[in-house]
Amino acid sequence: MSAPIPNLARAIRTVLTADADRAAARVGFVRRRRKISGAAFIQTLVFGWIEDPRAPVDALAARCPVPGVTPQAFHKRFTPAATEFVREVLLRAVGQLVAAQPIAVPLLQRFAGVYVEDSTVVALPDTLRDTFPGCGGNTPSAGLAAIKAHVRWELTTGRITGMAFQPGRQPDGRFNATDDPLPAGALRLADLGYFDFGVLTRLSAAGVFWISRLPPNAVAAVGDERPSEVWRLLRQWSGDLLDLRVTAGNETRIGCRLLAFRCPPGVAARRREQSAERQRKKGRVVSERLRVLCEWTVFATNLPADRFTPEQVWVLYRLRWQVELLLKLWRSHGGVGQSHGRLGHRGLCEVYAKLLAMVVRHWLLLTGGGPLARMNPVRAAREARRFALAVADALPCARRLRRVLRSLRDTLALLRPRHRRRKRPSALELLFEPQTPS
Repeated sequence: MSAPIPNLARAIRTVLTADADRAAARVGFVRRRRKISGAAFIQTLVFGWIEDPRAPVDALAARCPVPGVTPQAFHKRFTPAATEFVREVLLRAVGQLVAAQPIAVPLLQRFAGVYVEDSTVVALPDTLRDTFPGCGGNTPSAGLAAIKAHVRWELTTGRITGMAFQPGRQPDGRFNATDDPLPAGALRLADLGYFDFGVLTRLSAAGVFWISRLPPNAVAAVGDERPSEVWRLLRQWSGDLLDLRVTAGNETRIGCRLLAFRCPPGVAARRREQSAERQRKKGRVVSERLRVLCEWTVFATNLPADRFTPEQVWVLYRLRWQVELLLKLWRSHGGVGQSHGRLGHRGLCEVYAKLLAMVVRHWLLLTGGGPLARMNPVRAAREARRFALAVADALPCARRLRRVLRSLRDTLALLRPRHRRRKRPSALELLFEPQTPS
């Protein structure tokens, strides 16, 4: 089911008008009454870049709701204060309760929400290398500056519940600013970069469920046995499925459930080839540990075995892929990572503004239902782009804005639903009929 239109209209108007003007005054972006207000600046960037993610600032100035604004005047507004202003509005938008009604999926209804986390790295102008050091590249000047945006997404309703930033060079596992307390009974999913036994211990203590991949050097002990590396246990295992209660970790030890699925021969062979290629580039050979792990998909979880089968755990963890698809859509169809700016504050301001544009576009797409709705996300994004300027024009009038949003909702409802995939079932289909990995 879609997001309630009145709630969505209220959130869009609040964030892009009153909240924007208050934030502009608070950070000093607007010090006195000017032709370009904070709200006008934000609306121009957000809806202009939703409609055309690659539009230069000159083209955006022509769409400004304030008449008579020249491109030069708009360019001058990209100051350090503008960067802080747009960032504050972005974080304010993330805090809004914009969500769709969840689809009735019995497996997901066992949780107080399914929260998936991931990050995306965006290159910045080199002048920001001291503040946001990058990850490097193939040349001395490549990747000198970058920002990493962490996103937390509640998958059943589609609500974006957290966003935070750090230098691109800093690993995901060292960053917990988005790790606000989750409700007891929720399920948290994150990729291997976020793996941390300390974090998992705190989640378990708070009554939060989790599923995680294990690093190659992870150790575990079965019962009173001596701890050993997980790959050694798998090397001796003759079956295709391992499901054991273990104590994992060295310094920080946590009781959990160790699950491992033996991969089909074709998948294992492909993994070995990829591993060999990576090691060849580093001048190394594939170790026995890597050869063994190429044959298995390994998880650790605190989901109880008497309530969740191995197949259900596998299917639940696959939902983590949805946030990667979201970030991929933001980059490929939202312009995140593409900038015309060469100055540091200009490039950083554009990153924040395009992320804000993607949050607002995400809200628009929730009129067609949550993430698990049978709707092609690329086609839906194209429809949201078509409606962007109509939403911007209707912003001053709440009644007119609701009318435009209802029209968008009806348009998204007409998109052809995805057909049932027999060979590669969708995430929603697998949630109703869990299968083992293949």
